[in-house]
Amino acid sequence: MLDFIKNEKDFLTGHIEDLSAKAVKSGRTASRFLTPAEARGIASRFAHRRDIILNFDGGYDGAERVRAVLLNPDCGSYERKKFFVALKIEFSRHETLGHRDILGAVMALGIERNTVGDITESPLALICLPELSEYIINNFIKAGRAGVKLSKIDLKELKAKDENLIIKTHTVASLRLDAVLSASFGIPRGKAVGFIEAGRVSLNYEPCLNHSKEVGEGSIMSVRGFGRAKLLEIGGVSKKERIFIKIGLYG
Repeated sequence: MLDFIKNEKDFLTGHIEDLSAKAVKSGRTASRFLTPAEARGIASRFAHRRDIILNFDGGYDGAERVRAVLLNPDCGSYERKKFFVALKIEFSRHETLGHRDILGAVMALGIERNTVGDITESPLALICLPELSEYIINNFIKAGRAGVKLSKIDLKELKAKDENLIIKTHTVASLRLDAVLSASFGIPRGKAVGFIEAGRVSLNYEPCLNHSKEVGEGSIMSVRGFGRAKLLEIGGVSKKERIFIKIGLYG
C-alpha cells in the first residue's frame, strides 16, 4: 500500500512539473482537484520555485479540495470563473439529500473524483471543472431517491466554510498518536493502536501506521468510522505530569 502511495505521489509531482512548464509558456494553467494531502505535498515540493507562482484554490474561501493554479509571474493573477463552476442543487423539501448521495450520483455518471471539488452547504452546490458543467447539468437528475435540478450560480454566492468544531479539553500522558486519538474519540488506547495498525487512521490526510508518531498542534486526525478531529492547542503540564490539550471534533 505504501509503495502505491509513493508511486501516486511521484506521478503527481511529475504532472505538476509538466503544468509548470505550460504555465511559463502560456501564462496560467491548473491541475484537477487535489485532496488536502496532495496539496500539502505539492506545496512542500514546489515552494522554492521562482519561475512560477503557485496558488491553491477550490472556487471559494476555505475549500477542502483545491486545484493547484500555476501562473507565470509576468501574468500575476487569474479569474476564478476560468477554473471553477458552481452548480446549485435544488430538490423537493419532502426529500432528504446528503453529501454521500450527491457524490455517489456524480460518480455514477462516469466522472472521476478529481474533476469535482467540494459540495457546499450554503447554498447546496457542487463545484466542478468548467468543461464538465454542461454534462453534469444535463445528466445529473437524481440523487438517492430525490429528483434534482442543477443550475450555474456565481461563485460569489458560495460562503466561506466554517470549521464548526465541537471543542473538548483533555490531558494525555504524551502526544503520541494513539494517546491523542484515545482522548479525542473517547476510546481505549489499545483500541486506538488497533485502528492505527489496521490502516484506519490518517494524520494530516495521509495514512499513518505508526502509533507512536507525535501529533503536532494544528494536526488533523481521522479514524474511518469515527470521524475527524483537530489538535487545536497544546497547553502546560499538570502536577501528575500529564499534558493539557484542546481538541476540536468536526461536526
